[in-house]
Amino acid sequence: MIDKKNEIVLIHAYLSDKERKAVCHKFIKQFKSFGYDVIITTHLPLDKDTQKLVDYAIYDKDNVLLDDPMYKGYLIQYCFADDGKGGLKPVFNIASKEFFKNNTIMAVLRLLLAGVAYAKVLNKKVIHLFDYDGFLPFDDELIENSDLILNQGKQAVVYEREKEALDIDDGWGGRKKRHWQIMTLIMSCGVEFLYRRLNMYSDEHLKKMIIDQGMGMGEELLGYVLGVSYLNKREDSFEENIEIKNLEEASKKIGFEKQQIYTDVDHPWICIAWDRDHENYRFFAMPPKGKIECTIFRNGVHHNTFEIADWVYVTDSFSEEGLENITIHVNGEFFREYDFTKPETRANILMNNSWTNAPQG
Repeated sequence: MIDKKNEIVLIHAYLSDKERKAVCHKFIKQFKSFGYDVIITTHLPLDKDTQKLVDYAIYDKDNVLLDDPMYKGYLIQYCFADDGKGGLKPVFNIASKEFFKNNTIMAVLRLLLAGVAYAKVLNKKVIHLFDYDGFLPFDDELIENSDLILNQGKQAVVYEREKEALDIDDGWGGRKKRHWQIMTLIMSCGVEFLYRRLNMYSDEHLKKMIIDQGMGMGEELLGYVLGVSYLNKREDSFEENIEIKNLEEASKKIGFEKQQIYTDVDHPWICIAWDRDHENYRFFAMPPKGKIECTIFRNGVHHNTFEIADWVYVTDSFSEEGLENITIHVNGEFFREYDFTKPETRANILMNNSWTNAPQG
């Protein structure tokens, strides 16, 4: 077995139930079998059995969650229909900041900083970072990453879900900019590099970047924090010698199991957006996973009840005339209300949600 005294595995965890604990414990035991020291960082108090499995444990009680929609970024659902020729044609897309329950990136960055600071105290040279709900059958990838960092001059090996693209066709008649999407699911970094980068920006600066640059999800901001974005080039904070691998390709090659716990299952994608083409409000509901029962009330009167599951969506239309409020219940509990007697409601809908019909012809 290769001597791994200069390396450490960091697992950032949220072990709120037995299923999460079981998945995480299996992952910890696997890393220990490879010969790595393991440090766990968390925003929830850890059970003693979890503490005994790891070498070091850090509990940070300050779980910084961003609930304001301006910090959440957009999630986009593209919807298609049968084109009658054996293919699909676009019908509409809906982008919403309300599909996120909250933005956890600041909380994650705190856990990474806490872990790498401790790794620095321990005089470790390489830190391998993972979400708690993955599994790695072999550590060949980590050995390769360590060699890149310790012997080949790389500062980090990170994994992207989407590449940066500054001018791409959105497929709906427009152009858009896409930031790097660097994943916290798996990374390997030089300890000094990661410690320096995580200390570089204040939370307020990062919040401003989310708003000013339209960084939609936490992994987009992470690319900037690590210094691989075009934005880093613009402000002279770009990092050289970063190896960027494709997450899906690497996962298939190394057998990496990721995101075994689907964390957004309890927060369906539900919102109302303004349809400029038809000058009415469009309702959209879709559960990313699991079944939901959704009930809509218009002006306090029952409008519709339906059940859907696993990426199936339902839409509806509401005329603006006479509309006072729309209240939504999910699985028998209050979910969200749009009160149109308040002038800010329309402005918030226009700011946070966008309905785009596909080009015709």
